[in-house]
Amino acid sequence: MTPDVWVRVNSATFGGRMVRADTIEQVRWDRKTPQYLILTLHSGEEVRQDVRAGAPVDDMDDAEGPDLAERLVSAIARASDRPGGHMLELTPDESAGGVGWLRTPLVDKPWAG
Repeated sequence: MTPDVWVRVNSATFGGRMVRADTIEQVRWDRKTPQYLILTLHSGEEVRQDVRAGAPVDDMDDAEGPDLAERLVSAIARASDRPGGHMLELTPDESAGGVGWLRTPLVDKPWAG
């Protein structure tokens, strides 16, 4: 069975959407646009994720940005090893003093019992 992992991408500027994790080719942070992680999809489309998830904090620095991108790749890999569907979403993380990727079950069509 193929894992069903989705990433909820949110941007105040570009809006929100769900992206299948297996369509993501690259996750990167660019110091030219420090407020976003950039997800490059198989189609060549770039999707931007606000790195502060709506929190009123400064942009990421040169160490935080690449670390957050790597944590998304790791979260996708961990979710892919688990049965069922999963959604990853960037949320405030008090323990890390910033933001982190939260994995929740992907509830597909709850009305289709």
